[in-house]
Amino acid sequence: MARLVVITKGLPALPYDLNDKWITIGRADGNLLQISDPSVSGRHCEVRLTGEELIVRDLQSTNGTFVDGKNIIEATLKPGQKLRLGDVELRLEMSTSEPRPGTAFITRSLVTTAASALQTTAPEPAKPVPAPAPLPVAASASPVEPEKKYQVLFVDDSMAFLESFTELCSLLSNDGWEIHCAPTADRALAILQQTPIDLAVLDIGMPMLDGLQLLGIISRRYPATKLAVMTGRASEAKRADSLASGAELFIEKPVSPGGIKVVFNMLNDLVSWTHREGFTGALRQVNLHEVIQMECIARHSSILEIRDQKVRGQIFIEVGTIIHAVTGTLVGDAAFNQLMSIPGGQFQLRSFTPPPQRTVHGGWEFLLLEAARRSDEDTVLLSKKSVEVAAAPASGHPPPVNDAKNSLLDAPQNLA
Repeated sequence: MARLVVITKGLPALPYDLNDKWITIGRADGNLLQISDPSVSGRHCEVRLTGEELIVRDLQSTNGTFVDGKNIIEATLKPGQKLRLGDVELRLEMSTSEPRPGTAFITRSLVTTAASALQTTAPEPAKPVPAPAPLPVAASASPVEPEKKYQVLFVDDSMAFLESFTELCSLLSNDGWEIHCAPTADRALAILQQTPIDLAVLDIGMPMLDGLQLLGIISRRYPATKLAVMTGRASEAKRADSLASGAELFIEKPVSPGGIKVVFNMLNDLVSWTHREGFTGALRQVNLHEVIQMECIARHSSILEIRDQKVRGQIFIEVGTIIHAVTGTLVGDAAFNQLMSIPGGQFQLRSFTPPPQRTVHGGWEFLLLEAARRSDEDTVLLSKKSVEVAAAPASGHPPPVNDAKNSLLDAPQNLA
């Protein structure tokens, strides 16, 4: 049996017996192997035993992870070699004693708690009833099709978290989720290209391409995919950036059984909401008039977010009626016309929430016609200005006044 032993003097820590599960090592609570030393990061690295070797992955630690003195991002530790985390040294040793359980806390206790909760809420199985003699034709005429699973992608640089949390989600979903895991952004994009994903849950503390950049890429390329951010380093600034980049939810990573069940319920509600009657998809090119017309005719309630490089605003539609528009300091009809005059940009439909006030009172048909009329007038004015500029002399001097008129003005006037 393999185990990790802390060999730095003066630092009390029990040896930890390893198995084929990913475990995290760090200073903070929640790590299976906790080392209380200031040079060790809260979540420093993660390890997993494969055969007689230990795979070691650094988790963006402050003071680095070293194998035999070499700073590593991912490496293999062999028996007898030293692993250094900040100023703390550990050694991989092989033992013949009986192993102690090495299952991570999140997997052992939380999965057990979730399983017991499911057992208490699940209905009792019906007593078996003797079945009548099967009819050959009827038995093969109407096979029961299994329910479609939701495709859920988790992106996190911690394999230990992916392994334990997704195991729990699979249990809570009663196998209603088909879960995909990606420890890097490129792997996540490869999965998205191969599989239609219903929900992507991202960690924003990723190396190389961080989670916010990945969030923006997925939002643009796969608009039908619901997005959520789940991070262990939450802040109000990160929350605002995540929601602005297309995330529907911003969640702090849970550390308790109750917290994980709450997070699962929120994610399950979000992914279930994506599967409604009707079609979802993306149009390559569409104008705002068409989007608003479709929303109003269908009597939908939504918030249409519109933006380009200079302008950003919102149009509120409630049961097919435009009730509010805002962009910058403008509100009402003026804001609506300003947004509709944007020649090109991006838009996104959000779930409806009531605006602070109602500023638009006209029918949507009149509003669209008025916006189109204003746009046409602006186009004509711009065309006239272009013609005038093109006809002006190159020197920039004003055109000469008519010679006959000049001669009359220059001639002496007879006042008698």
